Amino acid sequence: MPAILGYERGMQTKNLEFLKRLARGIVGVFGQRCEVVIHDFRDVTQSVVHIEGDVTHCDVGAPITDLVFKLVSEFGDDTPDRIAYKNTTDDGRVLKCSTIFVRDDDGHIEGCICINFDVTDFTFMATAFAEFGFIDAGAGGENGAPPERCARSFTETMESVIDKAVARTGKLPAMMSRDEKKQLIQKLEKGGVFEIRGAVNYMAKVLGLSKYTIYNYLKEVRES
Repeated sequence: MPAILGYERGMQTKNLEFLKRLARGIVGVFGQRCEVVIHDFRDVTQSVVHIEGDVTHCDVGAPITDLVFKLVSEFGDDTPDRIAYKNTTDDGRVLKCSTIFVRDDDGHIEGCICINFDVTDFTFMATAFAEFGFIDAGAGGENGAPPERCARSFTETMESVIDKAVARTGKLPAMMSRDEKKQLIQKLEKGGVFEIRGAVNYMAKVLGLSKYTIYNYLKEVRES
């Protein structure tokens, strides 16, 4: 797994200063519906180092989001940018977002810049017009995709990653076989989830198992 947890390479000062100016410029053009968040991966438990605008109510010192954690854990320095994807806030607002990864001169990922634009009002108007037959309301982003979560703590990020992984199985944990639970744990282990403090206990709670059973599953997965 890529070494994102405890990432040693922090964002270069020149890159951070440029991104701060870029963030001010973007929000200056698009106004109060827009927010730009800068993450430095030196410490993913409090990776947010700068924010322009206020859409998600994220704070400086907040952890990496579940989406970014999953992407970088899976792809490492080859992580692709995510452009113009749909997201939803906890209070139900619809966002159009882009996440662009920042690399140093050697191509190593050192952080990212996230652009969040609140399109709730536009979506409402599009739906209203569609009801009158003016436009097709079917256009949009990644419908059905789980929303990215701006967590208040890294524990919340970890819990969100696990919850979404369980949801993608399409089964209630109580209905999963032993092999299906092991496969789920294997996927999460590959993504580095169990390197996070508290992940084993939370996984045990979700699956209705003891933490010792989770440790046994992890041992089997790692040995195989």
